Amino acid sequence: MIRRRIVRNLAAAAYTLAVTFAVGRWAVHAAYLERGYEAAGGEYCLVLMVCWMAWKAINYLFDTLEDLEHERNCKKRRSGGTSRIHDNR
Repeated sequence: MIRRRIVRNLAAAAYTLAVTFAVGRWAVHAAYLERGYEAAGGEYCLVLMVCWMAWKAINYLFDTLEDLEHERNCKKRRSGGTSRIHDNR
């Protein structure tokens, strides 16, 4: 359980860093081409927003995969006769 959580967090951090790095390089380069000189500007706000969005997206994906795995395991464990309760109203 703990090992799975560590692997999940490391994968999420690696994904977040990769996406943030790629977008950051692109944003800084595009800003340099636009201005003609190096300066700090709105591209760093974009980098922060991309970092946050990448973190949320990968954790949403992992949560969804865990929910699907949990549902699959619950369906395997239940027995056929006792799990079906019919409501006769």
